[in-house]
Amino acid sequence: MGYKQLSVVLLVVFLYHELAFSSSTLPQLCNKDQSISLLKFKQMFTVDPSASHFCSDYGQNSYPKTSTWNMSRDCCLWDGVTCDEFTGHVIELDLSCSQLKGIIDSNSSLFQLSHLQRLDLSSTYFFPSEISPLFGRFSSLTHLDLSYSYFTGEIPSEISHLSKLQSLYLLGNALSLGPHNFKLLLQNLTQLRELDLSEVSISSTIPLNISYHITTLTLAYTGLHGALPESIYHLPNLEILDLDSNFQLSGYFPKTKWNSSASLKSIWTFDITILEDQFLYL
Repeated sequence: MGYKQLSVVLLVVFLYHELAFSSSTLPQLCNKDQSISLLKFKQMFTVDPSASHFCSDYGQNSYPKTSTWNMSRDCCLWDGVTCDEFTGHVIELDLSCSQLKGIIDSNSSLFQLSHLQRLDLSSTYFFPSEISPLFGRFSSLTHLDLSYSYFTGEIPSEISHLSKLQSLYLLGNALSLGPHNFKLLLQNLTQLRELDLSEVSISSTIPLNISYHITTLTLAYTGLHGALPESIYHLPNLEILDLDSNFQLSGYFPKTKWNSSASLKSIWTFDITILEDQFLYL
C-alpha cells in the first residue's frame, strides 16, 4: 500500500472514531421529565394485539410502539414521539394502532406533556375510560384523534377550549355530547377543518355557527333532528358532508348554490328527509 493510500485509510479511521465519540457525547434533546412522563404513561398499559383490531380494517399495521421506549435513548427518538428540534419539547405523540390496553384518567402522566400539538390515540382500547377534562389543557393542540379507542361517557366541555384545533376525530366510541356542549364546540373551535363525531350520541339540532374553514363535516349516526340550518349551505370550503342515518333530520339542498361550488365533492344523506324537488344530485 502506497503512502497516499495509507494516509487516506488512516484519515477515514480517525474521522469514524471522532464521529462515534461526538455522537455518544451529544446532549439529549428530550429533557428527563418528559422521558419519565412518557414511561409512566407506558406503564399504565398492557400490550394486546386485539386492542387495535380496527387497524386491519383500514389497511393499517398495528404493533407495540412503546415496547422499545427506555431511558437509554433520547425520548425524541422513540417510536411515535416527535420533539421540537430547538426546545426539545414533545409536540407530537402518535400511538395509533399501538396495541395499548388500559385506563386513561385525570391522574395520567399524559397531561404533563403540556406542549403537545398533535395527539393520536386512535385504535386502542381504553374502556371504560372517559375523556378527561384535562384534555382541555393542551392549549397548543391542532390535531386530536381519539377514534375507535373505546372511550365512554360525556364529552367534556373543556374540549371546546382547544381553540387551535384544526382536526377532531371522536368517532367509534360510546360517547355522548349534550346540546349545549355541541354548540360550544362548534362555536369556539373556529379553526376546525375536519370534524368527525360519527356515532356520538348528540340528539340535538345543528347549531348555526360552524367554522368557516371546515372542509369535512361528519355527523353520521348522531341522532340529530330538526331542520338543516341554512348556514351549512354557505360554508365556502366544505368538501365532504356526511349526515347519514339521522332519521329525524330534514331540510332543503339548494341546487343553485352548491352546483356552482367548486369545493363540495360528496354528500352522504341516507335516511334523512330531503325534499325531493330541491335535492342536489352529485
